[in-house]
Amino acid sequence: MRKFRIVLVDENKANVASFRAVIDNALPETEVFSASTGSIGIELIKKTTPDVILIDSEQSPKDAIKMSQIMKEDKNLQIIPVLLITDLEADLKLRLEAIKAGVDAFLFKPLEETILLTQLKAMAKVRERNILILKNKAKLEALVKLRTRELRQEIKERKKSEEQLRESEEKFRIYIEKAPIGVFVADGLGRYIEVNQKACELTGYTREELLQLSILDYLTPDYAKLGLVGINELNTVGFLDAEYKVRKKNGQENWIRLSGSKISDGCILSFCSDITEQKERALRIEYLSYHDVLTGAYNRAFYEEAIKRLDTEQQLPVSIILCDFNGLKMINDSLGHVAGDKMLVETFRIISKFARDNDMVARVGGDEFAILLPKTSNKEAGIIADGILKASKKYKTSILKHSLTLSVSLGYATKTKQSESFAFITKLAEDNMYRHKLVERNSYHSSFLESLKTSLFERSNETKEHADRLLDLSRKIAKEMNLGAEQTDKLELLATLHDIGKISIDKSILIKPGKLNEEEWLEMKKHPGIGYRIAMASKDLKPIADGILCHHERWDGKGYPQGLSGADIPLLARVLSIIDAFDAMTNDRPYRKAMKKEHALSEIKLNSGTQFDPNISKIFLNTIAVAN
Repeated sequence: MRKFRIVLVDENKANVASFRAVIDNALPETEVFSASTGSIGIELIKKTTPDVILIDSEQSPKDAIKMSQIMKEDKNLQIIPVLLITDLEADLKLRLEAIKAGVDAFLFKPLEETILLTQLKAMAKVRERNILILKNKAKLEALVKLRTRELRQEIKERKKSEEQLRESEEKFRIYIEKAPIGVFVADGLGRYIEVNQKACELTGYTREELLQLSILDYLTPDYAKLGLVGINELNTVGFLDAEYKVRKKNGQENWIRLSGSKISDGCILSFCSDITEQKERALRIEYLSYHDVLTGAYNRAFYEEAIKRLDTEQQLPVSIILCDFNGLKMINDSLGHVAGDKMLVETFRIISKFARDNDMVARVGGDEFAILLPKTSNKEAGIIADGILKASKKYKTSILKHSLTLSVSLGYATKTKQSESFAFITKLAEDNMYRHKLVERNSYHSSFLESLKTSLFERSNETKEHADRLLDLSRKIAKEMNLGAEQTDKLELLATLHDIGKISIDKSILIKPGKLNEEEWLEMKKHPGIGYRIAMASKDLKPIADGILCHHERWDGKGYPQGLSGADIPLLARVLSIIDAFDAMTNDRPYRKAMKKEHALSEIKLNSGTQFDPNISKIFLNTIAVAN
C-alpha cells in the first residue's frame, strides 16, 4: 500500500520547510513533493499522482488559479482535489475565480495544524469520491451510449415482427432493473414512463406510484422552475447534467445528481444518484469558513466582511457593541478549558437573546464578542447592552460541580456619519469596554477566588480550621524570622491558598483514605502547577505564585514539580513546607490518626537538611518548644 502523497506548489522555501515539518510530525507516513512554479508543479503531479495538491496563492494568485484550471481540464488530473492556500484578507473575487477554476477548498493563513490535517483528510475522501464518480460516470456514459444505440436500433426495426419488438422491450426492462443507480425514462414533459428498483429506493415511492408522477413532482418547490428549464434543455439540446434538491415520499429532502439524454422525440433517459452526503459536507465546510466552531457565532472573517457590507449611507446609524467575558484565563487554569468553553457558549447564548433579526453576533477574539446593529441609534444600543449586562449578572451555573457566575464587560459606540470610519467607532467601543472591565475585573476575580476556596474546602481535606492553624503558625514563625510586614502578609496568604490548585484534582483522589496508586499520585502532583497558573491570572495572588508552585519542593532537591534544592527554593515556600507538614502530622487525616506534637517535632528535626531548610527548621523547633 503506497504512502499518502501531497504535492505542494510554493516558491517560498521557508513555507515548504514549515509545511514539511508539520506533516512529518502529524502524518509521518506521508510523502511530500514540492515545486516552485506551476509548470514544474504540473509535471510533478503527472509523475507522482498525488492524493492532494496544495497551491500557495500568495506570490501570484492568478498563476495559482490558472494552474488549478489546467489540472481540472486534464482528465487524468481532475480527480485530484486542490487546496488553495490564501490569506483571510483575500477578496471575494479571488475566491470566486478560484472556485470557478476548480479549487475544492481553501486554507487560510496562518495555517493551523488541526485545520490543515482535517482538510487533508477531507480532501483524501474527496479524491476517493472523485475516482468513484469518474468510474461511475464512465460506466453510465457507456451504458447511455449502449442504450442509445439499442433504442435507435429498436426504432429502426419497429416494423419488424412483434416478437422481435417484445424481445427488445424485455431486454430493455432487464437492463433498467439491474442498473446500480436510479434509472428514469420519461416523456417530453417529464412524466415517468419507466423506472427501475433503484429509482423507487431513491424516491420512496413504488413503481406504480412513480408512473403516475413526473420529475416536477419529485423536486422541492424551490427547484420546480429549474426542473422546467432542465426538461426544456433535454428536449432542445438533447443532454442534461444537473443537481437538484428533491423530496422523498416521507418528506425527507435529499440532493441528487441527474444525467439525462434525449433518446428520441418524447423519450428521455436519465440516471440519478444520491449526492446528499457530498453536498452536506460541502455546506459544512462553507459553514465552518464563516462560523466559530465552539459557539456557533460568526467568526472574525465574516464580521469584517459584514462591516464592509454595512458601511453605506442607507444603514446609518450603525452601532457596535463589544462584549468581553471576564476571567476566562482563570477559569481555564483552575477548572480546565472544558469549563471555559462552556462559559463562552453560555455567553454567546445570552448575547444572542438580545440580537434582533438584522443584527449580527460574532466571536472576534478568544473571550470577546461583537454585535453589529444596523440602523440602530446609540440610545437603542445602550438599552440592548444594558439588557445583556443585567442578564449576565443573573446567570449562574454549575460546571464540573463548581458554582460559577458569569461576568462580562461591555462597550458600545455608534457611527452616525458616512465620513466616520468603523475603525474609529470600534476604538471608541473598545475604550468604553476596557473602562468597564477595569471596574469589573478585580471584583469578579475576588469573588471567583472566594468561590474556589469555598469549593476547595468542600471537596478536600483542606478545612477552614486547617487554614486558621497555618495562619497562626505563620505569624509566629514570621515574627521569629523578622520577615517584616510585607513578607508576613504574603506568608499568611500563601498559608491560606497554597493548595488552591487542588480545585482541579478529582475529589475521589483528594479524600482517598488509603495510599494513592502511581496514576493517582501523578495526578495529585499536578496541583502546584495548576495553583501557579491560577495565581498568575490574579493580580491579588501573583505575589505568591512562586510560593504556590514550590511548596512541595525539598531542601535536598527530591521534591516536585521542578526538583529545586536549597536556597533556590523561594523562602516563603520553605517556611510553609515545615508549617504545613507539622499541621498535617498533628491532625487527623483520612489515611491515619494524628501523632503527638513531640513525635511530629522529632520528625521535623530528623528531616532537617533533607526535606526541610535546616535554619528554618531550627527556628520552628525553638518557637514551638517555647510555645509548649
